[in-house]
Amino acid sequence: MDMIVTEALDLKKSDDIDASVSLIWVRQAEEVVRTSVLSSEWRWMWTACPKLHFNGVDDARRNGGNQNSQMFIDGVNAVLQKHRGKFVDNLEIKFIAENKQVYHINNWIRFAISSRTRKLAFDLASPRNGQGHRDHYRFPFELLDKESVCCLQCLQLSFVCLKPPSQFVGLPNLRKLELYLVKTTRRDLENMLCNCCKLERLSLVRCHLNDELRVTQPLSHLQYLQVICCRITKLEFHAANLSTFVYDGSCIPFSLHHASKLENAKISFIGAILQHVAESLLDGLPNIQNLTLQLALSWLEVYWN
Repeated sequence: MDMIVTEALDLKKSDDIDASVSLIWVRQAEEVVRTSVLSSEWRWMWTACPKLHFNGVDDARRNGGNQNSQMFIDGVNAVLQKHRGKFVDNLEIKFIAENKQVYHINNWIRFAISSRTRKLAFDLASPRNGQGHRDHYRFPFELLDKESVCCLQCLQLSFVCLKPPSQFVGLPNLRKLELYLVKTTRRDLENMLCNCCKLERLSLVRCHLNDELRVTQPLSHLQYLQVICCRITKLEFHAANLSTFVYDGSCIPFSLHHASKLENAKISFIGAILQHVAESLLDGLPNIQNLTLQLALSWLEVYWN
């Protein structure tokens, strides 16, 4: 049983892998070791770990914001090399990325594609808590083939740029999409969402369009919609089975007329005028059953008789 953990630790010594990377891998190996006691046939299952998580952001915070980027990259590459050619269900990488590291990030995307990954999460935090001048990493849609787009079921992206090509066919089996501080345009985001016909959960946080977001293509599987602190002027979705809607931001018009099964809505309006709030809710959420409303009113118009 010790052989598996020892080999993981030896890899740490020989390849100088970052402590957080090797620790996660060792913990996963220990779980497989306990399982391998039940059957000798499972003894070498440690080389096919279905979930890989790498977190360089927390280490950087513990070190006063300093990240040893090359050590982290070397660690990730060494572990991925051990799993090359094997199925990896879940790949999550949190990393303070720089422009010069695009080559490595693209290779990690290629690994996910070849490993038929179903859940992919890339949190490419900007330097100095988002105050740096790094360009958003452009997600390489051109690397996705027909097989990989069908495998992907969950996609979480932070600090990236979304610009799918005109011939992009969408992600037909995507169930969950979470975007945080993603740079995109109304047209690109609408085209992408319209081609995710099985989407069940959508979260947009601080994704500034400075425009409307109108997804007129029916998303019949969408059940959860969250829009937080996004600069959007109007929100329109055709989601007949939507059950939960969460919104935090400026008072804007909603259009969720097809959401006949909408049970819960939690809405926070910032700098709102009460009359505009009433219009937005009455016109946009006619079928809501339970509403939690938080208001930061700019002024209240009063009529005296």
